[in-house]
Amino acid sequence: MRARGTGGAVPAVEDAPGYRVLDEAGRGGFAVVYRAYQERLDRIVALKALSVDRVDQRTMRRFQRELQLTGRLTGHPNVVTVFDTGVTRSGKPYIAMDFFEHGSLRDKIRRQGPLTVQDMLRTGVKLAGALAAVHEAGVLHGDIKPQNILVSRYGEPAIADFGVARVVDNAEASAASQAFTPLHAAPEVLTGAPHSVPTDIYSLGSTLYHLLAGQPAFHNATDPSIAPLMYRVLSVEPPPLGRADVPPPLFETILRAMRKDPEARYASARELARRLQQVQGELGLPVTDLVGQDPGPEPGMSTVPHPRHDPHATGPARPVTTGPPAGLPAGLPAGLPAGVCLQGRRPGCSLGRLPARLQVCLPGRRAGQEFRRGRRGRRGTC
Repeated sequence: MRARGTGGAVPAVEDAPGYRVLDEAGRGGFAVVYRAYQERLDRIVALKALSVDRVDQRTMRRFQRELQLTGRLTGHPNVVTVFDTGVTRSGKPYIAMDFFEHGSLRDKIRRQGPLTVQDMLRTGVKLAGALAAVHEAGVLHGDIKPQNILVSRYGEPAIADFGVARVVDNAEASAASQAFTPLHAAPEVLTGAPHSVPTDIYSLGSTLYHLLAGQPAFHNATDPSIAPLMYRVLSVEPPPLGRADVPPPLFETILRAMRKDPEARYASARELARRLQQVQGELGLPVTDLVGQDPGPEPGMSTVPHPRHDPHATGPARPVTTGPPAGLPAGLPAGLPAGVCLQGRRPGCSLGRLPARLQVCLPGRRAGQEFRRGRRGRRGTC
């Protein structure tokens, strides 16, 4: 997380024993991240603490889940490392992690422009390998995007923000309201499907496209509103990158990761990593090493399944066709399924207290009840 000054003193109540808070680095829906000095080890860390005054059980469980999942993956060179956990003097739990002074990949692109082909391939192999380790540990990330990939002082990428990640077969996590970023979300997530290995792979493919293009595949500066954006994600193929230096095999690799049909994507993140390595070899570039040798899950944990897909399949991706579903509310694009609702556009979505942004009508009784009660999960951002 990249530091940004708060313009004033940080409240002492947010201090944690053994740490001195310097300034605020970032803020989310339920937590705030500080740049802090760890006195005992003489180093700068990121201190992430709950920001809400009253912590309900659901928020606490979510924070504890992030702590546990991030801790389980600590040790992988391309996943953010957890140093410590505890409780602040005001009674709020915190996580102490690596502090990334250079910010995220999105910050890097904004400063320097799109990555070179060589740099993108090196980064892509590392990220796909890290995502494979995440999946092999029985975890789904759920929000892969350039903002959630931090850059170390040595230029190494690291996957961060497991706040919406979930454990496979965890009923509470799978039933919770989904959070996603529409610009990098898989089409099926926009229609209410749960996160899965294929949706993480799509988001990684979308991220790789962003690294080469300098913007998301379906971004439109002249019309950034949500309904046209969703139409593009659901019904339009990613546009050409417009870069003569990007070889067709690399672009085709990204397109396969972003197929509309989940079963047409790579069977695993590790398969995507190996394909990127193959492209490196074909271009005569140094081949980036993959960390780990297909380790199994921890005892008692199941790996994340890919639905109805042979994990060793490497055949060509199948094209997918889309058609306008019946029963669309008036005024929405033809490619927008009825499973997606916009505030005030679809009867039955009780969104009175939610902002005028995209909300997903989740299938299932519990999710519907939560929407009707006006409860909301973390919102995705465009």
